Amino acid sequence: MRKRSKAILAVLLVATMVLPMMACGKKSTTDTGSDKTAEPTVTSGAESDTEDTGAEATAAPTQAGTEDPFASYPAFDMGGRTIKIAMFYDMYYDSTDTVPEDNPNVTNVELAQKLIDNVRRVEEKYNVKIEYVNPGSDALVDSLNTSVVAGTPDYDVYLTQLSFALPLAVNGYFENLSDISKDYEDINNNRNIITPFEIAGTNSFFSKSGKNVAATYMVYNADTLKQLGLEDPNELYAKGEWTWEKFEELAKASNQDTDNNGVTDIYGYGGDLSLTLLEFLASNNAILVKEDGTEGLTDPKTVEVFQFLSKLYNDDKAGRPLTDDWNDNIYAWTQNKCVFAPTPMYIIQGEEINFNYRIVPWPKGPSGDGTKAGQSFNDYFVIPKGIKDADKVYQIIEEFFGGWYGNDLEARDVDMIELAESC
Repeated sequence: MRKRSKAILAVLLVATMVLPMMACGKKSTTDTGSDKTAEPTVTSGAESDTEDTGAEATAAPTQAGTEDPFASYPAFDMGGRTIKIAMFYDMYYDSTDTVPEDNPNVTNVELAQKLIDNVRRVEEKYNVKIEYVNPGSDALVDSLNTSVVAGTPDYDVYLTQLSFALPLAVNGYFENLSDISKDYEDINNNRNIITPFEIAGTNSFFSKSGKNVAATYMVYNADTLKQLGLEDPNELYAKGEWTWEKFEELAKASNQDTDNNGVTDIYGYGGDLSLTLLEFLASNNAILVKEDGTEGLTDPKTVEVFQFLSKLYNDDKAGRPLTDDWNDNIYAWTQNKCVFAPTPMYIIQGEEINFNYRIVPWPKGPSGDGTKAGQSFNDYFVIPKGIKDADKVYQIIEEFFGGWYGNDLEARDVDMIELAESC
């Protein structure tokens, strides 16, 4: 993304249209014991650019048991092959790890050991190695746009944001999950391990299954609004007056030059561009890609979103200029660099915040009805076409992701449940 907000409309259009997709920055590496970032899950309400067409499975509660849930998964010999999973942040644990402390931020040693034990089990069953690779966000996107498009993928599995990968999926560069999965696999049954996400006629995206709790919010600095004598957004929401117009009014009034040097130090709004676009589209009932694959960019509802955000950033100067550093954008509000921001749940829970903040639903757009929220899954796995034995790779990934908890869904969800309760 470009640093200057004066080009925000062009950036928004590029984010949704262009095939050479933009890269987001490296994510925070705070560890909850397994992944360094909590897995976000689907918010309530419909997804902004399409409804979730059966992607989210509601599995019956499963108790811990001794039966091997992977007994029906036949073993096969991968000849010592290394399956490489491309990430844009560091992830533990894989075949390169031997002890929990290999993750310098480990907090749950018992859980970490379960993950390591599962790695060893999968390695032995399939004669395979599995490695997480963090090439950097720019290099990962470059790999998608070059090696995947050329049919010679650098990696066997990619984790990427939907906004970056959707053009490739629509053009058929990723495996269709229906083509490479087997009847006995979790994705075609309980979906306790893998949740597919179908969008714009594609069936290539998947994520780790987990407890369905809200993950993305609009957050605001309540202390700042009070000090400035501005209305409280939650009170406006309760009265049915929380609209784009009122939000814009508060955002403009929240801009501050704290040292009187003529430069804004605290902006009314800031944060991640993809979350911003996603939620404002949803709040205006706008659709980028329709189920039949046609575009929604020229729809008046979508145009309203682009025009509003362009005005917020370019005319009102209430939007904090975007930087190339993903962490700087997403964590800006926690450092009092902006008053309003979109934020994932794990940031609310994980950061030390020295002011009172509150959460409010997204303001309703002029074409919105207040019933829709953005699809808060930001990161999806895909398997590119061109890799050898894609069906076998997928089976191994299922067992690699889910083998450490088996049938014990409470163990799978414990971190997410605690995270939601603390928020």
